[in-house]
Amino acid sequence: MYSIARKYCISGEKACMLMISVMLIVMVACSNKSSAVGLDATQPEDTPYHADNDIAMTVCSLVDAIRVGEPLDSADYNFQGILTDGQGTPLYTDIEGKPGEWSVKVITDDEARISNLQFGDLMTEDLRNYIVGALNLNEADLATAYVSPANEQEFIWLYDIGDVHVAFSETLVKMPSGIDGIIMSVSVFKP
Repeated sequence: MYSIARKYCISGEKACMLMISVMLIVMVACSNKSSAVGLDATQPEDTPYHADNDIAMTVCSLVDAIRVGEPLDSADYNFQGILTDGQGTPLYTDIEGKPGEWSVKVITDDEARISNLQFGDLMTEDLRNYIVGALNLNEADLATAYVSPANEQEFIWLYDIGDVHVAFSETLVKMPSGIDGIIMSVSVFKP
């Protein structure tokens, strides 16, 4: 009886080693599964896009830097890519359904501009309200709202927060293909 138990025990060890070896092989194969079958390893179509570049925090950072007299450095602020709503959701999708891109550009050492780069489903009023709320601004801080004298398709809201101005510009643009779209810019500058 003892020899039978010992026989099975030894076989159990071998079986255990075999099982561990098989599991390791499967784990290694599965960890590189997308390459093994020739699939693209990018994010699946049904997974929502997520990024951490919040537009309101970018505007707040620019306002704070200008307010304390820190010269804006293009190496710190210039950016082209996806900006989000604070929850990781892109601010708009372009006409192809991809997350819409933005440009953050330092103009001078005390002025920067953020603008969308493509047309899409951008909700400009909601975005303006989101940024205004993040800056703790209200109607009293709105210095003026007007149609640009240089371009009747451009509407501007200028907020005066003392030593810094924040201007929102929305310009209706018609593409050669006939598609209408809005280019929105947020400018932060020292008056």
